[in-house]
Amino acid sequence: MKKLIEEIHRRSLWQVLGIYLVGAWIGYEVIQSLTEGLGLPEWFPGLAVVLFIIGLPVVLATAFVQEGVGSRPTVEQPAPADASHESPTSASPGTFFTWRNAIGGGVVAFALWGVVATGWLLLGGGRTPGEITEVAEASMFDLRSIAVLPFASVRTDEESQAFVTGVHDDLLTQLSKIDSLTVISRTSVMKYRDGEQSIPEIAGELGVATVLEGGVDRAGDRVRVNVQLIDARTDAHLWAETYDRELTVANVFAIRTDLAKNIAAALRAALTPEVEERIEARPTESLDAYDVYVRAHFLGAKGSLIREDLERAVELYGQAIELDPDFAEAYAGLAEAYLNLHGRGYLADSDALPAAEAAALKALDLDESLASAHLALAGFLTTTVRFDEAEREALRAIELAPGDAKAHADYSGLLLTLKRFDESVAAARRSLELDPLSTVGRRNLAAKLMFARAYEDAIREADLLLELEPDNADALYFKGVSEALIGEYEGAVMQLHQAIELNPDDPYYPPALA
Repeated sequence: MKKLIEEIHRRSLWQVLGIYLVGAWIGYEVIQSLTEGLGLPEWFPGLAVVLFIIGLPVVLATAFVQEGVGSRPTVEQPAPADASHESPTSASPGTFFTWRNAIGGGVVAFALWGVVATGWLLLGGGRTPGEITEVAEASMFDLRSIAVLPFASVRTDEESQAFVTGVHDDLLTQLSKIDSLTVISRTSVMKYRDGEQSIPEIAGELGVATVLEGGVDRAGDRVRVNVQLIDARTDAHLWAETYDRELTVANVFAIRTDLAKNIAAALRAALTPEVEERIEARPTESLDAYDVYVRAHFLGAKGSLIREDLERAVELYGQAIELDPDFAEAYAGLAEAYLNLHGRGYLADSDALPAAEAAALKALDLDESLASAHLALAGFLTTTVRFDEAEREALRAIELAPGDAKAHADYSGLLLTLKRFDESVAAARRSLELDPLSTVGRRNLAAKLMFARAYEDAIREADLLLELEPDNADALYFKGVSEALIGEYEGAVMQLHQAIELNPDDPYYPPALA
């Protein structure tokens, strides 16, 4: 055994094994890309693995039996007296050829795979040259980025609109749980609800490769949902489906689940068993409770933070909980509504914070995997200056819903409070990627950049915000302060004066000018 190990070392077989495995891994990555790009069957990468496995013992065996390749066998001679001075770095022919075996074996296995792939293409199993060109161009974009446009509805009454909005938001919530997808937030897609722009134009503005559009119709005891998933580059349909079912809460959630899973499959987004389980969950068994819940959620979806809407949301969430005391999402919504009432100054600490905490904790007691509940609890903990606990909850919310723009935005605010400026900027950027047309998101990024002393970047973001809202006082304020801090005083004074004129009651603007 000792002689065998010495022989393995002498013939550099460990190096051979290492080179071969690294080369095989690189080859496998290349083959995976070629498989997708050429439209080959999904089993082609597996074929490559088999060929590489078959090649390994062959390479090792040929390397082991080679001895003195490239030289004649000679009669063994006594070692010269000065043998001890022979350079230890000199390589024998046998060592050289063991390395050659490792490289050559991988090349042969790759070549065999190429022969099979070429045969498949010649027999018409792959894409046409034109299609291959299209795929090569599409490789610049990740198809796993999607904008779900607001669903159309022929009915305009508030109850129908709330239901349609609920289905749309539910689908966005489910898709945001899939880590490999980039899902544009509702705030940004609402701009396109009137359908005045083409799919390629919408995708270009939002920076996505795919767009989902469709409609929802609730009539009597029936619900009908039709959707089509579109490749924005070619305007081609990737997948389409129509659901026409009896209106039950089970069917509503079944449609939502089926939509999310089919979209993920069409975009080749991986679903872990844990995520799939969360997507398939039914938050309530009561259609009445769900109806009341979506009406409450509709108030928040409108972006309204006026007192009457927030108080009405609290009332509706409470009614949903009465109808189903185990409705975790209703408790999470209730917690968020209380936090908004407190944040806007409509409720005192003693009236809002205990109620928000109790609702968030109850939601998590019912469903620990509910991202919105973790986010609400993080908001409460931040407000009560329990930052370490708040960060744990915020990170858990992001883990559960990595595509939730609000989760990243809220975490960015917490990081700013902790004076972790670079991390705060990164979180704000991620939020804006998921909600690119959000003026609030761009305002938040400009603020984070200013505090991080990235003044040039802050000015650039403020300018982009002013393109969206020319009279945005905060954008003018951030731009003015940043210009002052880089020595551009004349422009800074002008920006800050405009900010004060637009919002004279803001306590921050006059001190900044002074």
